[in-house]
Order: sequence, then structure tokens, then C-alpha cells
Amino acid sequence: MHKHLAMLLCAALTVLTVACEKRLGGGYAITQQDLLHHRFVLVSFDGKDFSAKNRVPFIEFNKGMRVSGVVCNRFTGKGLLDGSVLTVEQMISTRRFCSDPDLNELENLLTWMLSGGMELRLYEQHLFLRQDGYELLYKLSSRSTDTRRILSDVEAGRRRQSAGAR
Repeated sequence: MHKHLAMLLCAALTVLTVACEKRLGGGYAITQQDLLHHRFVLVSFDGKDFSAKNRVPFIEFNKGMRVSGVVCNRFTGKGLLDGSVLTVEQMISTRRFCSDPDLNELENLLTWMLSGGMELRLYEQHLFLRQDGYELLYKLSSRSTDTRRILSDVEAGRRRQSAGAR
């Protein structure tokens, strides 16, 4: 009796572990369909909060696995997905000066990560990009409304902060 109960418990734990691993992206191949026609706005870069920046960086995935986005400069390229690894080839971008040092650092790192291949993980509404110990966390956004709402919330927060500093 105890043997059967132990075997049943062991089987249930195995199934649960595999399901959790798949949900968190461990061993789970992300498909183009998981990304297609989605825009993700940056939440954090290696733990630094980016939600209060004037310009909210984003990345989006379009038809033909075209990957584009903005940090300080706009970029676009052809995405190749191999399991959970995304590499962007034929990447082009504008090259304007980026006066914000955090955004400048992020832009250089993201360009390097995209061209060198990075691990993607999807969990609920969040996209995690990882390479060589660096991690970028993005949140799913709609193209028109969420980005405007985020920018509006950022501006409202700044007004409250400057009013409180007086």
C-alpha cells in the first residue's frame, strides 16, 4: 500500500516538475507564434528600473520574424529563432547621440545581445532576454494604448515627485 502511494506521489511530482519547467521556459522551445505581432516594453535591465524614463524602450516581433524596437535609436533586423535562442541578423539602426548614460549602456548591450544570440523566456505577460549574465525584463504591451498609458503614468509620477520636492 505504501509502495503504491509512494510511486503515485513520485509520478505526480514528476508531472508537476515537467509542467513547471515548461511554463518557465526550461527546455521549452518558444515559437515564432509566441512572439508574432507583440510589443514588449522594458521594465528593467539587470535590476535597474526603466519604467520612469522619458523614452520607454521596447522590442516588437512582426511578420517574417522582423525584430524592431527603440532604445535611443530605432533598430530592425531579421530574427532567427533556434529553440529558445534569438539571433538578429542584418540589423540596421539609426545612430543618434544618446545623452542618457543608462539608455546608452542598454542600447550598446542590446545590440550586442541581439547580434550574438540570447536566450528568451516567456512567462505570462513577461519576456526575459538573457546572455552572459545580463538580463532584460520586458512586459507585454499593446501598440497604441499601453505605451501611451505608460508614458502618461511616467509624466504624472514626475509631476507628483516635483510637487512633493517643493
